Amino acid sequence: MPPTSFARALLAAAAVFVLAGCESVRTWTPTFLKPYRPDVQQGNVVTKEMIDQLRPGMSREQVRFLLGTPLLTSVFHHDRWDYVYRLARGSGEVQARKLVVFFKDNRLERFESDDMPSEALADNLILGRKAKATPKPPPKEPEAPISLPAK
Repeated sequence: MPPTSFARALLAAAAVFVLAGCESVRTWTPTFLKPYRPDVQQGNVVTKEMIDQLRPGMSREQVRFLLGTPLLTSVFHHDRWDYVYRLARGSGEVQARKLVVFFKDNRLERFESDDMPSEALADNLILGRKAKATPKPPPKEPEAPISLPAK
């Protein structure tokens, strides 16, 4: 007995859903059939403004107050803190930045840093907006004059 048109449509729909999980098919699969992949952030967000405030001679507490608790501290390198940030987008794009702070006698000696984004750009990168797009302030409504009731 030949399959009906409903059975053929059901079979085709099942094949589409099964193939939606295959990696090779993801390039041509419609967006609504692709699995959701959330953005994953790991580490410390460090901005250019934060790095500009670092000065040699700062204490460990001052550096921790400015940058936050470091992601990596090593028992073998007591005088080194690593601030690492990684943003893996659901689309597959990966951003990674690193800041290494070196201490000598519990004072900041030097630091090595990748290019860090400004604070506004970092917010846009995390939130997923276009880097040049800035939110527009809401339009101001004209104030109506206050009228007092007549006596």
